Amino acid sequence: MASSYTNLHPVDEILSNLVVETVPSDSSLIADQIFETIKIPERSGTLLLEETRNFMGAGAGLDLERAPGSSRTTIGGFDRTSQTFKALIYSASDSIAMEDILDSQYPGSEEARIAKKVARVMKLAKEKRAADLLFGTSNFNNDSAANEFGGEFDDANAEPLSDLYDLKNTVFEAAHGINPDTLILGHKVFRTLAKNPEVRGFAGTSSAGLASGSRILANEAVMQVLKDVLGIPNIYVGSARQDTAVPGATSSEGFIWAQDSLFMGILKGSDSIVQKSGNVKGMPVAALNFEFSGMVAGQYDSLDRTRRYVYAEEVQKYHAVDSTLGRIITTVVN
Repeated sequence: MASSYTNLHPVDEILSNLVVETVPSDSSLIADQIFETIKIPERSGTLLLEETRNFMGAGAGLDLERAPGSSRTTIGGFDRTSQTFKALIYSASDSIAMEDILDSQYPGSEEARIAKKVARVMKLAKEKRAADLLFGTSNFNNDSAANEFGGEFDDANAEPLSDLYDLKNTVFEAAHGINPDTLILGHKVFRTLAKNPEVRGFAGTSSAGLASGSRILANEAVMQVLKDVLGIPNIYVGSARQDTAVPGATSSEGFIWAQDSLFMGILKGSDSIVQKSGNVKGMPVAALNFEFSGMVAGQYDSLDRTRRYVYAEEVQKYHAVDSTLGRIITTVVN
């Protein structure tokens, strides 16, 4: 009988719990919070989408009133659209010499230490996939701040709250009357808002978020102003950093999410139903996370028993669904 992957490289429950555990260094990661996750029974399938215009009324000229005993009006509507999806396998591993395990005085296990390191690599790579999708100008409608707002947020007379309020209406109209529920800000964009006079004015001088002298709002105060003014419930800041240099090379560290960009769109409310066939039916959103398997971890020894390997693996795919339900603004700050 042929061996399965789990026969060769068994999943370890203790290590799996370690790799999904949230640690302080994960506080800047937002990918797992942003998307609706659809658990799929097969790696690939078809997404069947309702047309949002089906929910804008019966159409001109249709009379819904009926006389007693008469037939009901058939409203018809637009056909569903379909897209195919396929979850991809993402995996990473590291190893340690058996002699080092025996000599180790690490408080815990060497395997656990390696599992945490591998998990961090996996989480940062996942964050990068999310950023590439939602800040990728090929996936959604987009424009520069100069064209969209008439200037950048760090201009002398900038009114970013007014600009974001107008952007919300742009997304609302493009989405056939659905309000955007998610705003993602690059790190530098968010820091600029904290120093902007219009934003500070909404916070009020009595706010504990106002730092004396510097007149910079605390992060919590900026978030509250954005939620109060825009009415967008899910606001995130892409502040995670990653070193992209290969081992041994000079460090090349930078932000995963473009510092000077933002995304506004609809990422919640898909009301997805997974069918027995593995296909998924739902309402359109800008993007979804299709997950066949969450992150698991395990360990195995090399054939000559000289090294022990620890791996982490997940099977998922961030999938852009509807380019009209999200909008990217680039060069928001200089």
